[in-house]
Amino acid sequence: MSERPQTTQCVYYCECYVNERRIGIYDAYSPREALRWMRISLMMIATTLDEAPYRRARTWLDHGQPAAAHDLEQGRPHTLTLKQRSTQATWTVSPIPYAPAPEARA
Repeated sequence: MSERPQTTQCVYYCECYVNERRIGIYDAYSPREALRWMRISLMMIATTLDEAPYRRARTWLDHGQPAAAHDLEQGRPHTLTLKQRSTQATWTVSPIPYAPAPEARA
């Protein structure tokens, strides 16, 4: 009986920091799920921002996600930072590769 080759998969570790204080984390199992978390948490904060950082958030929402998805699919992290006066909010999604456990033999 031949064994299946080991494949490497990723979990996507998502974080949001405001002024270096972590306010949210999430473990996603696909780039799509990670970006959905990022979109939702981004809009929760972006609606409270001044016009310039809000426009930057909208630009990412409207046009930046394909590049973010490409980065994640290639195993590269993706980061978005918005600044307003003395406040800085940063979202990071980091692919964490892992090899699944071998299947148990009967």
